[in-house]
Amino acid sequence: MLRRTYARVLCLLAIGVLALTACSEDGGSGGGGGGGGSQAASGEDGVIRFTFAPDPVWRWLKDQGIKDEMEQKAKIKILDSSTWDEFGIYAGGHADVVSIASFEVPVLEEQTGVKSVIFGKYNIARAVIAVRADSPYKTLADLKGKKITTFTAVSDALLWGALAKKSENVNFKAKGGDYDFVLTDVQNMAGLVAKGDAEACICLPDFAINEFKSGKLRMLYDGNSDAEMFQQQIAQGHPGPAINTFVAREDWFKDHQKEAQFFLSVWERGIKEWQEHKDEIIAAYPQDFAAANKSDERWIGGFLDDHDWFVDSVYLDKKWVDTERKIFPLLKETGGMKQDQKEPAFQALGPPPAGS
Repeated sequence: MLRRTYARVLCLLAIGVLALTACSEDGGSGGGGGGGGSQAASGEDGVIRFTFAPDPVWRWLKDQGIKDEMEQKAKIKILDSSTWDEFGIYAGGHADVVSIASFEVPVLEEQTGVKSVIFGKYNIARAVIAVRADSPYKTLADLKGKKITTFTAVSDALLWGALAKKSENVNFKAKGGDYDFVLTDVQNMAGLVAKGDAEACICLPDFAINEFKSGKLRMLYDGNSDAEMFQQQIAQGHPGPAINTFVAREDWFKDHQKEAQFFLSVWERGIKEWQEHKDEIIAAYPQDFAAANKSDERWIGGFLDDHDWFVDSVYLDKKWVDTERKIFPLLKETGGMKQDQKEPAFQALGPPPAGS
């Protein structure tokens, strides 16, 4: 999920902020997962149909035999469909569970008519604002009127836009806004800035390793991501906002609590594996971190030491939910969400009973 296709039918999710004229798929290497998600009937007991973008922790769980061992013990099977169009697969009714941002769920429901619930969390937002090292810019306000590259019209761009509007009173809208946005593939954003074809990018650190490692680009806001800026400005100490939550159809979730609990327990094990084997996972699946060589792996590993976008636990609790909900008033206040837009439902689940 780290290299998720942020443009995955995100044209459908555009809600006014950064209403750019075109959407293009960001690239990324495939792999991981394994099909079969559409083979089981919807609502089948003991089966979870899960669709998601290729993810290194999931691949680690499979390659280490952990997923199979847990499935055999619980007598529950996760049929994973690894795809760059997880939104489309879920919207088409071919998956019970999908992973998207918490603040994308309201529009998912509106566009599909599928009532959904958020029942787990996985990654927080990680996009940074970067400029050339020799440029004078220190804030987004300094970049008014300049070209900024972005890979999506929503998602991280939506969050950065809301934060900048509130803290610096700048307008991130494409029409009548303060910036000249250039929508491009995620791999090209940093390079365009380094070459002088744009002044800044809403960059994913792992897709700008060479530019950061060489010193051609520098990060604004002390290298803090949109999630980290949200934590500083809106919600002190909050491990979010979540760019990847686990979302299920409401009807499936209601009737399959045992399966949902098991699903979270597998991903909780994945988080523990990440915490214990981070460098090994990066080395095993460097393509999922856009690392081309060992030097790249060391750089992104070091960056993750200071800016880890994995949560400490996939389980929700009331404090986290209450704080995550602060993103919705922010988006409404800054024009990134309709005033009458319904907020998503959160459902906390604990671990499966011992021995199950």
